[in-house]
Amino acid sequence: MTAAEVLVKTAADGVSLKLDGARLTWSADHLPTLELLAEIKAHRLEIIETFRAASDHGPRRPAWRITCDGKPICMMVGEPMTYAEALEAARWHWPDAQVQH
Repeated sequence: MTAAEVLVKTAADGVSLKLDGARLTWSADHLPTLELLAEIKAHRLEIIETFRAASDHGPRRPAWRITCDGKPICMMVGEPMTYAEALEAARWHWPDAQVQH
């Protein structure tokens, strides 16, 4: 199971994961299975990194406007991504690109 699959499974099982400082905590109205708790523990660092990345880079958006020198180049549309991810993808094609909502 990957960290992404663990996040999907916890949500489906009604288990809420939360980053509390440097600690990953869970809450639920029931005791999760030992298998799920083991998977959370096995992927703890990846899950923490995923939560930190999401909070550091803001919301994910499915579309970003790409400009270069203030002139529109295109709209990048696809899977939702953060500003940092969109900027990295745009600069792979155009090193001086800027990204806007």
